[in-house]
Amino acid sequence: METTHAPFSITLTELEYWEKRNRGNNYFELVYIVDGEGAQCVNYSRSAYRKDSIFLLPASDCHTYEIEKKTTFLFIRFTANYFAGEQDTAIDLGKWFCRLNFILGNYNRLPGDLITNPDDKAHIIRLLDFLRFEQQRRDAHTHRIIQSTMVIILELIVRNVAAAMPNRQLYEGNRFAEMLLHINYHLLDEEQISPQYLCRQFNIAPTYFSEYFKRNAQETYQEFVLRSKLKLAEAKALYTDIPFKEIAYDLGFTDSSHLNKMMKRFYRKGMREIRKAATAA
Repeated sequence: METTHAPFSITLTELEYWEKRNRGNNYFELVYIVDGEGAQCVNYSRSAYRKDSIFLLPASDCHTYEIEKKTTFLFIRFTANYFAGEQDTAIDLGKWFCRLNFILGNYNRLPGDLITNPDDKAHIIRLLDFLRFEQQRRDAHTHRIIQSTMVIILELIVRNVAAAMPNRQLYEGNRFAEMLLHINYHLLDEEQISPQYLCRQFNIAPTYFSEYFKRNAQETYQEFVLRSKLKLAEAKALYTDIPFKEIAYDLGFTDSSHLNKMMKRFYRKGMREIRKAATAA
């Protein structure tokens, strides 16, 4: 089984045919097609790839590549804790880890190019080239420079994932859509998703907030936050090997039993069933 223990790695590989890999489920994989043509197959769905295609694969997705023309792959692998809070850095990486949670919870994981905006794709390609250069340079500054660059890449990915999210037109205005994005961005930051903060940030009267939210979302604010957290918990069960008790703690549940009870209430199946279905696929 292919499992990485390093929190971050970059590999450049040229292949004429794809050998199936028995991957461990502890890392994410950002794939850049430097050159070549073929098709990517994810969970039995197929999409063509070509030079400059960019993909993101959560840890346990079932995937292969049908190589039609010799292909050079750039694989960037990082574990779920790569952005966990590190004290000796100018960036609060713990908060930037919320971006990874947003991607994990909202990216549709279908095959096909991840980046639809051509300007963003050009930026990411330049940043990927820079990562390769910096990894080869390897000096006392390399670690922080690579982390900071990955933060920028993640933010560009988030922008493209957010742009592809449906239902924006269903709301009475962009303000509510922006509020939902804000909640999903900061789902694990109780202060930034509190009704008091949201009222100040989006200029809503506190006495009107509950009615305003329910009218737009067709559910209460508390129900929306709970469903969003359960959606993220499901994604973490499917695409990471993070222990259930750690997932429950990170999402603000009392313990793994509380999380499991809520999951069964809304999804009709528990965390163990969800993870077992992923590993059996």
